[in-house]
Amino acid sequence: MDSAKLTQTVRVQAIPSSGAAARRSGDAATHDSRSAGMRWTTCGGFDAAVRAVEPRAWGDPGGAGWSLVKRNAVREVWRATILGRDYYLKYYASGGIRSRIKRWLGQDTCRSEWAASVYAAANGIAAARPAGFTRGIRREGRSWSLLVTHAVTPATPLDAFWRELCSDAQIRRRRADVEALVETLAELLARAHQAGFEHLDMHAANILVQTVGPRRYRAVFIDLHGARIDAPIGPGAVVRNLAQLNQWFSRHSSTGDRLRFLRAYLRKRHEFEHQFRHARPIETGFRELVSALRRAAERHAARLWAQRDRRIGRRGRYFDRVTGRGGWQGVVCLTAKHGERSSGGASVSLERGWWRQALRDPGALLRGGARGVKDSHSAQVLRTELAHPERALEVIVKRPLGRTLWRRIRNALGAPRVGRAFALGHALLHRDIATARPLAALQRRIGPFTADSLLLTEVVPGAVDLGTALNQAALRMGPRERWRYKARLARLLAAELRRFHGRGFVHRDCKAQNLLVCGEPLRLVWIDMDGVRRATRVSAADERRALARLCVSLAESAGLTRGDVARFLKAYCARFGADVNEWRQVWRATVLLVVRKRAQRVRRTEWKVANYGRR
Repeated sequence: MDSAKLTQTVRVQAIPSSGAAARRSGDAATHDSRSAGMRWTTCGGFDAAVRAVEPRAWGDPGGAGWSLVKRNAVREVWRATILGRDYYLKYYASGGIRSRIKRWLGQDTCRSEWAASVYAAANGIAAARPAGFTRGIRREGRSWSLLVTHAVTPATPLDAFWRELCSDAQIRRRRADVEALVETLAELLARAHQAGFEHLDMHAANILVQTVGPRRYRAVFIDLHGARIDAPIGPGAVVRNLAQLNQWFSRHSSTGDRLRFLRAYLRKRHEFEHQFRHARPIETGFRELVSALRRAAERHAARLWAQRDRRIGRRGRYFDRVTGRGGWQGVVCLTAKHGERSSGGASVSLERGWWRQALRDPGALLRGGARGVKDSHSAQVLRTELAHPERALEVIVKRPLGRTLWRRIRNALGAPRVGRAFALGHALLHRDIATARPLAALQRRIGPFTADSLLLTEVVPGAVDLGTALNQAALRMGPRERWRYKARLARLLAAELRRFHGRGFVHRDCKAQNLLVCGEPLRLVWIDMDGVRRATRVSAADERRALARLCVSLAESAGLTRGDVARFLKAYCARFGADVNEWRQVWRATVLLVVRKRAQRVRRTEWKVANYGRR
């Protein structure tokens, strides 16, 4: 754990415990003024900073020496130091008919964040303190609104701070630190809800954490443009807000930590029940609240995944479309926001211009230095490199083949297999299921027909398939070390397969060769999206067939015992409320499918030898 980062203490101003005290402090009092023709609304003495800055600097932050933090189509964030103090400058594009209509309807994003910041300061809610607000700044031929807030420094986003705490090897210290942070978060949310403040974009990156002292933390809201203020927060809104925060913590915290947070939240709500005019008791028991939160978290996750899925293949920040010689066209991945980012295409900048240059002749990917990985009756798989200014980018190129007349007709007339695999791969990543990231899906079309197609995916460095990993463990490890390694793999495989099915996916080719094992930290990565399909509900029969295929593919792995299989099935069937002996029933049902699958595999092998002269 980076102790220097977490133990750096800061001085913070005392936060009033009630709204009345906060208003008496005058910290949230606003003032209107004019400077160089610009109308400003300021608070906390920021009017002096406005006078100290050259008026043209607001329209040219780069020329003023201020640093760009992030940028998208409608918003830019800059960091500036004015009169020795650090500020964040948020520019919102406000030109156009759409922006005028939104302002007329009272939906001006910049003004909404300003109002939310002022309301938070007036009610003692820890948030980025407002400094100033203005409109009508002309930049790059567009009209912008500007919101200035005080920088919260030093501070760390909650997601990174939580990972640092949980990486501490000393269990007792880690537990005490986590409990202290949980209490801080519970107080922040309870105070906000009882004060009539709901952050509508509640995720771990929108909360900053400061270390005030040993096991004393301060949590601060940022990005308040999606906040609802000055209204009672009812039970439904409370559950919805907590479900948003749970989206990240369900993957990075234990059930005990989340229950501990919920109990602390209810306790803090009771403490603030008589301090704010919008405070309300929550008429829900703890068990009912946990159940409602689970359902709301599932709904929120489904909406979030669907929102991410809709942008797959669309031109924008994350994807683009390209064309090449000879009728080639397709979609490429530009950047990775969600899912595994530790390998391949996520470590270099994949820009539009580079993709157009790299794929100007997609057919060349099949020639030159491409190395064969697999050449089956249904697909040709090659490994090659794409020249990139930062470093050579290794990719896997998969080319579907039509060995039979029926398959050739289906490939020419049906939906492109590579496009489907590209979309499924990103859908898995959106649901936190690790898979080799699809980088490009290309088709060569002759009129309405698909003549050829290619799928490019990233190479997962240092990975071997599950069967090879078990064989290597049998050769290189001693008995005790090998037992521990197989036990870790069994737990990991059970969790990954349960998540895969729980997210609504079925793999009809669920075998060891389609699961890659990566080194420390140990993790599994899915490959070969051709066999994946979505299911509204994954049935028990789907699960049994997947288990049977996996068992058949591992039958020849060295050192794999019946005890290892039983250990895996116990872990797979271990879920909340499940019968402890369910794995025995699954074992018996799977054995019958394994016998049938082995017979099918023998017949399939004989057919391949008879038709293609190979297995």
